[in-house]
Amino acid sequence: MKEKIKYLKILLPISFLLFFSCDNDDEIVATAFGENLYMSDLKKIVPEKTSPNDSIYIVQQYAKNWIRQQVFLEHAKNNLSGDQMDFENKVRNYKNSLILYAFENQLLQDKLDTVVESSKINEYYDNHKEEFKLKENIVKVTYVKVPRNAPDKNQIRRLYRSTDPEDLVKLENYCTQHAATYFIDSKSWLQFNEIKREVPIQTSNQENFLRNNQNIEISDDHYRYFLYIHDYKLKGSISPLSSVKGDIKNIILNRRKQEFIKKYRNELYRKAIKSNKIEKFI
Repeated sequence: MKEKIKYLKILLPISFLLFFSCDNDDEIVATAFGENLYMSDLKKIVPEKTSPNDSIYIVQQYAKNWIRQQVFLEHAKNNLSGDQMDFENKVRNYKNSLILYAFENQLLQDKLDTVVESSKINEYYDNHKEEFKLKENIVKVTYVKVPRNAPDKNQIRRLYRSTDPEDLVKLENYCTQHAATYFIDSKSWLQFNEIKREVPIQTSNQENFLRNNQNIEISDDHYRYFLYIHDYKLKGSISPLSSVKGDIKNIILNRRKQEFIKKYRNELYRKAIKSNKIEKFI
């Protein structure tokens, strides 16, 4: 390697004026193992309005790094097998993959029917329930967190366990004025761990807690928490359909995409054969 390095030659400009007044952008300023670094390459790396001293420093560092890279690159070439150096096929295959990926995405965007009927979602859910076992406990809840000095807490107690629309409107009006945080959508499923991050529930056994508690009121130094558990599902049971509809829709769409692309490719192949665009020699 030392013998090869001694053939390296660098002809850096000795002044800022010489570097930028040179009319021949193709002048070689460094060589390494048959590769050349040109004046035009160096001019591209210097930002406008850079001082002469900074410009020369940038150029010199770039050239030094370029030479070091060529040394390492030459060493790599000499130590890789022929198969490892077969980048032409790899680049071609990668380019083809990018072309196909871009075309398929555009094709799906233009042609694919993305409407998934509820009946299809229900059918998939009924036939694949074992795929939707819960990994965490989930709950339907109403909770309100208010400062300890918030007024009329008895109003919260009257309202937060209710599912009556009028009561919920009253509760939300109260919460927008006084609550630090609140959640009153009792139809949505939430992970119980999310609730524990909002409400300081102390339990080492979530399953027992959910089985034996429904109406919870807790206080700490700063806040009072009101929690009502409308419903719950334990880890290991089947997820409610409402909580996995989005997942099922994505599964159906992904299958539909695969089937569409497969059918489209097969149709193109048949057309190519019919029009004598394909010949087999083996």
